[in-house]
Amino acid sequence: MIEVRTRYRQRGFTVTEMIVYPMIAVTLIAVAYGYLHNSRIDVAVAAAVDLGLEQQVIIEEYFDTHGEMPQSEVDIDLSSFTPEGILTGMDYRAGELGIPAADKSRIGTLRALVDMDEFGLRFEDIESGFLLIARAQDDDTIKWDCVADGVTADALGSRYLPETCKKAKDDEDEGDGEDEGEELEEL
Repeated sequence: MIEVRTRYRQRGFTVTEMIVYPMIAVTLIAVAYGYLHNSRIDVAVAAAVDLGLEQQVIIEEYFDTHGEMPQSEVDIDLSSFTPEGILTGMDYRAGELGIPAADKSRIGTLRALVDMDEFGLRFEDIESGFLLIARAQDDDTIKWDCVADGVTADALGSRYLPETCKKAKDDEDEGDGEDEGEELEEL
């Protein structure tokens, strides 16, 4: 006669399950934390760009009044600027940062100074966030470009800039070699 064998019924988890399930959980938590961390950086940098864009009005008013870009921070009184969030200050220079031959009466650069220590060791040396470059056009309007600071050694990478600055780079790549960046909305 054939004897029916009954299998031993397993109770609890196997060793494999005890190893694999926690690994999956840890991986999901790590991915979620990374996404949360990056979104916090994105929000902070976008707020800093918005605050920097508010300074456009000062430069535009100076240009309308004097017919040229300010030659120093004293001309536009950036001391009245109130830093907020990661933005610790704004630095203004006549001309374009890193291009000595730029026309200083027609181009001005605002550089955002940032403090990103709250985002970890990887960001503790970051000092420069982005550049807002004002270029006077032939019709005496000002075209604004938001670009990553490629001149300063400890600058925030372009991957952290908001969509307005990223779009500017994408348009440049697709364009026919026009000026760097996308014209930003005037306030």
